[in-house]
Amino acid sequence: MMEAGRKTQIAEALLDPTEPAGDEWWRGAMFYEVYLRSFVDSNGDGIGDLPGLISRLDYIKSLNVDGLWLSPFYPSPQEDFGYDVSDLCDVDPMFGTLEDFDRLIAEAHERDLRVLIDVVPCHTSEQHEWFLESRSGPDNDKADWYVWADSGPDGGPPNNWLSSFGGPAWTWEPRRSQYYYHPFLECQPSLNLRNPEALEAVLGVFRFWLDRGVDGFRLDAIQCLTCDPLFRSNPPSPSGDRNPSLGGGAHNPFRKQLHYFDRDVPESLPILEAIRDAVRGREPERVIIGELADVDSTRTAVKYTKHGERLHAVYDFDLINAVESVQDIRELLEVREDFLGSGAVMNVFTNHDSERAVSNLTRFAVEAGKAEEAAKLLLFLQSTLQGGGILFQGEELGLTQPELDYEDMQDPWGKAFWPDFSGRDGVRTPLPWNGDAPHAGFTSAEKSWLPVPEPHAARAVDVQHDDPGSVLSFLSGLLAWRRETPMLRHGHEIVLRGTDTAIIAYDRFDACCRMTFVLNFALEEAGFDVEPGDDLLDVVGTRAAHAGDRITLEPLGFCVVRRARPEPDAAEKHAATAKGHDHETR
Repeated sequence: MMEAGRKTQIAEALLDPTEPAGDEWWRGAMFYEVYLRSFVDSNGDGIGDLPGLISRLDYIKSLNVDGLWLSPFYPSPQEDFGYDVSDLCDVDPMFGTLEDFDRLIAEAHERDLRVLIDVVPCHTSEQHEWFLESRSGPDNDKADWYVWADSGPDGGPPNNWLSSFGGPAWTWEPRRSQYYYHPFLECQPSLNLRNPEALEAVLGVFRFWLDRGVDGFRLDAIQCLTCDPLFRSNPPSPSGDRNPSLGGGAHNPFRKQLHYFDRDVPESLPILEAIRDAVRGREPERVIIGELADVDSTRTAVKYTKHGERLHAVYDFDLINAVESVQDIRELLEVREDFLGSGAVMNVFTNHDSERAVSNLTRFAVEAGKAEEAAKLLLFLQSTLQGGGILFQGEELGLTQPELDYEDMQDPWGKAFWPDFSGRDGVRTPLPWNGDAPHAGFTSAEKSWLPVPEPHAARAVDVQHDDPGSVLSFLSGLLAWRRETPMLRHGHEIVLRGTDTAIIAYDRFDACCRMTFVLNFALEEAGFDVEPGDDLLDVVGTRAAHAGDRITLEPLGFCVVRRARPEPDAAEKHAATAKGHDHETR
């Protein structure tokens, strides 16, 4: 009965159309994620900051991205490195001041760079003044601003919900003689956004930053906006049916449940609609992009992007956590066609919570000494798929995932599950700017908050900047070409079936143009058949040859084919335009 009910919920969500294709500025945009702690340290304390970021805006501009997404910079005890927020409307002194933030917005806009900021709507730090008042007793003005529950019949937690970071998702608070809910760390109590006053306070946070000129928001962990109001326990996951999108190591007990009641519940949708209303009416339009994790995010995303009412777009973790082979990537792209409309997704291959893409998705190539070729292949894929994209800092350098000593680890999640799970520190190490400088030019401090891996210093910005064959030069050229090709921002997509097992190929097309993008995920040559009149385009980084009706791609090579037939046949076109918009026939 439980599984049937869940399927019904998903089927009903599919009846809602996603955000339809248009020419809005955000649709198909490419953003650059700045993990502020590790970008540039301007004052020698070993931690990146806002003035350091401002000093490198020209670098971000040179990548030919449309804007940047900034990780949390708010006052915080830093137990989860900024995602435990104690004041949602200020800047932590370690990162700078509100005046620095205002200068960042102004200088980014002078360079035609949009700025998205990270907002954590689901929880706060336990040190936030709202929680300090809420926990003081059941009768204060904010008593119902967080998720509280009485103990179960045995005196323990009210149900079996688990934290993503391990252990129960409930902590006893003796001041109230109740448990509070925290889907992540104990220090991150969950807000009760079904309470109108708590929701209005969070909406005030959005308005505060909108008034300071931000162009939009990345919403953290939208699957946790709220939870089941009846606090029903989750059922166990069937043996062997553990969702690969649930991170934290293979032995994390969180994987052993089907998260029907603590994640992705229907009551979250009105909350998203209220957030959309809060950003509505600003000129130019402000965008909200939601992070989906801990769920089957590709299939789930459609209900979160209902046209004009909820999110503008989502970025999910399935391309990060749920693929282990080329076939997995191809199949996931095919599934995504069924569930997402044009532009309703941001393609993300890694972020501050994940392993670096080149080591995660193409580990075989890294082990074969082909990390640079693999990095270009993945950047090509990310930049040409339907939708927009978010590049994590360092991906433009082709950085691989380092192994850190336990003594250098800072991540509480990694420490909790070490050595089964090495945590998030590896992807968060500082960006290398100068290969010959101490700490690769990130800081003048004696010690950086995380070490700069030696292999990363060899791939520093100054090493790659003037090398036309570098990953950095490749990405800049690729995104310049992308910017000159409007169809890549707004066109439809069809993943081609029946190709070589090492090949991923997809058509992008609009009313005037059709291109086929072909990528070889093998360490050997691979072929792709074309039709008479098709042309192999001279796109930056192309590693392929065209002879007759066959294109031969080099190992880890890719290419773009301009089709003589300008659009797919009627059946193909109908399939592409129907997917993500009309699910009533499914």
